[in-house]
Amino acid sequence: MTLIADNPKETIFVVELKPQEGFGPFDWMHAFAIPSRDPLTYTNVPKDIDEYVVRKLILSWEHYYWLLYLNNEIDSEMFENLVEHYRFQMDDSKLSDSLTGAVLILIGTRGGKRVIIIDSDNDKDFGNEKILEYEYPLTVEEQEKIKNSLPVISVQFEYVENGQIRSRKVDVRPTPYAGWITMTFESAVNEEIQNKYQLFFTIPEHKKGEMKINGVDFDVFVANCFSVPDYSKDRHSIFGVAGVSVFINPKSTPLLSEREGNIPHKIGDIFNVAGYEFSLDSISRWGDQLFIKHIGKNERATGVTEGFYLPDFTANYLNGAVFDLEKYADKYILFNFWGTWCAPCIAKIPELKKFNAEFSDNKNFVLVNVAFDNDREKVLNFVAKENMNWPQLFVNQRQRDENSLINKLRITSYPTMILVSPERKIIGRNYREIDELKELLIEKTKPIE
Repeated sequence: MTLIADNPKETIFVVELKPQEGFGPFDWMHAFAIPSRDPLTYTNVPKDIDEYVVRKLILSWEHYYWLLYLNNEIDSEMFENLVEHYRFQMDDSKLSDSLTGAVLILIGTRGGKRVIIIDSDNDKDFGNEKILEYEYPLTVEEQEKIKNSLPVISVQFEYVENGQIRSRKVDVRPTPYAGWITMTFESAVNEEIQNKYQLFFTIPEHKKGEMKINGVDFDVFVANCFSVPDYSKDRHSIFGVAGVSVFINPKSTPLLSEREGNIPHKIGDIFNVAGYEFSLDSISRWGDQLFIKHIGKNERATGVTEGFYLPDFTANYLNGAVFDLEKYADKYILFNFWGTWCAPCIAKIPELKKFNAEFSDNKNFVLVNVAFDNDREKVLNFVAKENMNWPQLFVNQRQRDENSLINKLRITSYPTMILVSPERKIIGRNYREIDELKELLIEKTKPIE
């Protein structure tokens, strides 16, 4: 894609994306092989396997929820909420009651070793599949090694598109774990055996494309959390929901990974190139085309990393009063994101107290805590006990709020500290040490005489 932003002839542009092996610059997540509440149909389990369970790898979630609804495992209200929340096109999904959108996977024991068999051709027959075998139990270090050594398996699954049942292949990699999740089963299966065989999986593939804006070449990297092949749907798991992630990086600039502190864009985000704004409008179902919309010129670009201005957000103090950013006009603000559940956050409190005391006479600066917690009273009591006598905001973990500071600034690790200038530009993020922030503030601020 080539774009001259000064005089665009069109408003929507297409970046062609090609599949790339591995996770690229993205942090990655697992999906869980889900136990079935009902008996599963399959054949030809090898006779020398001593003990096993069979699970589902869900690859098309709308069909999974549709079958739950048909089997009266969720009521109509919950089903309608799922359809609305995940933007499913259920008219298409009703085409077939037998369409599962999943493949079966067997996890078991043979001769003292663990085995994994994936029904890669989706014919419910384990007799014609490759058997993966490995030593067990595994230490944490051994788990890390084996999760990259087990082979990628190409699996076939069904989905619905334009009223027709279609078939598609996707590469998945099983990832064994020592069983740190304990489950309770409503059916008559043996819970002890079920909890003995835990398994996660990933789809180790991301997308890459290129574009040119006003003569500058960019690489575009796209991923969908490596557990859902459908890019038009959010990623679903027992750990929550996350959408498509996008990195737009000038070819002349080294690319930092997500684990190095780089924060990816999401679909719907606005990004700025040399004073011109564009939005990530949408992406095709299988992630082969990214659609970018030209918005116009804006010298005051908002974003979540250093050099960008704060996006608009809503916030409340711990006592419920509305937070007004204008109250702190002409001040540098250090936002400290924390929670009472976060041990590293608690460990930082003595340093924060000392830091705040050192700058308490500086009228150009204010420290603002943002507690991401599920119990307002617990936070109130904790703040009072610790005598944290600076502004305290509260964001409820149990209430999804797209306009909160947590979501608008993409806070995913705790503690996180973000320093903002009086012009509301982010000038410090991903500082781990208080002393580093202290040096930056001393450089930037001078007490008002």
